[in-house]
Amino acid sequence: MTIDIFCDVIDNFGDAGVCWRLASIFSCEHGFPVKLYINDAETLSKITAGLDPKKLPCLVQGVEIHDWKDAETSEPSQVVIETFGCRLPIAFEHKIAAARPQPIWINLEYLSAEDWVEGCHSLPSPHPSLNVNKYYFFPGVTKKTGGLMIEKDLFIRQERFAKDRNKFLESFNLDPALFTVFVFCYPGAPLAEFYKALRQRGKEINLLLPKGAATDILSKLYEEHPSRNIQFGVSKMVPQSKFDKFLWASDSLIIRGEDSFVRAQLSGKPFIWNIYPQTEETHIKKLEAFGERIRPYYGESYQTWIDMNLSWNKSSRDLTCCWERWCHELPLMKEAAQHWRDHLVSLGSLADNLLSFVKSKI
Repeated sequence: MTIDIFCDVIDNFGDAGVCWRLASIFSCEHGFPVKLYINDAETLSKITAGLDPKKLPCLVQGVEIHDWKDAETSEPSQVVIETFGCRLPIAFEHKIAAARPQPIWINLEYLSAEDWVEGCHSLPSPHPSLNVNKYYFFPGVTKKTGGLMIEKDLFIRQERFAKDRNKFLESFNLDPALFTVFVFCYPGAPLAEFYKALRQRGKEINLLLPKGAATDILSKLYEEHPSRNIQFGVSKMVPQSKFDKFLWASDSLIIRGEDSFVRAQLSGKPFIWNIYPQTEETHIKKLEAFGERIRPYYGESYQTWIDMNLSWNKSSRDLTCCWERWCHELPLMKEAAQHWRDHLVSLGSLADNLLSFVKSKI
């Protein structure tokens, strides 16, 4: 089976990250030839070791990476996956419709926990002008969706990392014995309120941070209001394959975007989801829908989880009080997060579920 994946980079590293992970799983775990067409190879190169964006097409870790424009003169593979509703080149769409047999055309959508997703998952969508269907495929957290991307060796690698955790944190001049929080959020997050909450609590804490605008804001706050109880460990950007180590090394996570949101869930660690703001507070509706899905697993600690997550995404909330409760209930939330991860694993990997769907249509 040959597979084409199309990636239109809009949301910083999120789109590229999801597409690269999917392409890697298809290639490395299933051995399928994969072509990844992308309109911003420069962004992809920052999270993909061995990729020179100026030398396309190229083969990286078994995946053929092409400039988006290459599709205008290419023939479709047996499976064509457009991600997040990106519109394929018109010439390529005509080739899909004309091919015999026609490729299986998938529109892989954004992850959502909202109820309507279950009703749309795997439905066909007729092309408005060509005689061909494409099928909606939704990642999700229920049995009536496609699940999440889970590599076959993910949890083995996590177990192996446990013995290297201390050394990993020490490489950032952090004390492994201290409570460690990984902070990967948007610059618009309530960072001043968060820093104030850390200072007022007064407990020693490690902040493990990737370089970026949010880290610059926290660093400036530290310069203006030094606090002996807060230790900073800042990392340069790393390839996607090394990102999980930051989650595994931490006790609690603050994450953003789709790929890191998924990886946080699979780490089995309590996490706060900083969602990209949308008009009419659509992002809050998505957060609350996800909260309803995890509610049965979090039990007594659910109210603390939802209050904290709303605090990070609605500026009118009091973060200091929420953070105190969060730290107090962390053991309960850690247990809940692991039960939630077990549920996600029971749904199967999105890549496997997608391939099973494709085979049912051939």
